[in-house]
Amino acid sequence: MAQPVLIINGHDYAASVEELNISRNDLDADGSGRDVQTGLMYRTRIASKMKADVKMLRLSQAEMQQLHDDLSPTYYSATVVDPATGAQVTKTFYTSTVPFGAQRYDRETGAPYYDGMSFSMTER
Repeated sequence: MAQPVLIINGHDYAASVEELNISRNDLDADGSGRDVQTGLMYRTRIASKMKADVKMLRLSQAEMQQLHDDLSPTYYSATVVDPATGAQVTKTFYTSTVPFGAQRYDRETGAPYYDGMSFSMTER
């Protein structure tokens, strides 16, 4: 199986990805919804946006700091593989919540690391 592609602001995080789940989110116009009489759904799709749920493997303190810096701007550039085409695409994303995971310490070196860091990237 091919390794996932995850490049954020020019930094390649693919080797640190445990899971990369990509989905399509449709945005509907205000008038979309179900007819209360018939239950028939009416929708006007105005856009489809990509969303990626990412779970990382163990990250060192330095890797965590770099990833945090890359996810901190309001909007950032990221490259992933689009499941619909199989091609790498670069899009503008935002992230609103970043659980850092469990902070742990290496028993031999005492260096901090993080397990279970995850985040979602939503296309602008």
